[in-house]
Amino acid sequence: MPNNECRVYFALYGDDFDPEEITQLLGLKPTSTERKGEKASNRLPKFSSWMLSTENFVDECIDVYEMASEITKQIEPKKDQILELIKKFNAFAKLQVVLSISIDDSVSTPAIGFDAETTKFLGDIGAFIDIDTYRH
Repeated sequence: MPNNECRVYFALYGDDFDPEEITQLLGLKPTSTERKGEKASNRLPKFSSWMLSTENFVDECIDVYEMASEITKQIEPKKDQILELIKKFNAFAKLQVVLSISIDDSVSTPAIGFDAETTKFLGDIGAFIDIDTYRH
């Protein structure tokens, strides 16, 4: 029986910046980074990026509220630094939800939403939310 699968990540994207500079200023170790124009697997990234992600969670019950809140709690104390980086690098911020939903009718559908603290923080820094959904 296939379960639901999800991860949530916060990312900063910009035309061209050194992700290590973001790591140093935020004092947070990213889950992944890319540099514009440097080959990543079989593609060239169009933007530089710095990403902080939850684990990839596989279960019958997925709670996006909780996962998004987990990421927000890590980055919200760095709000001023994030705003400085967005301005310095003409960057943009995004909270991404990557969700694979089981097509098995006996598996519960995920709870998808965002608490007030998460939406306030994202609004304060001018970030947007993107939800990618897949069936499996």
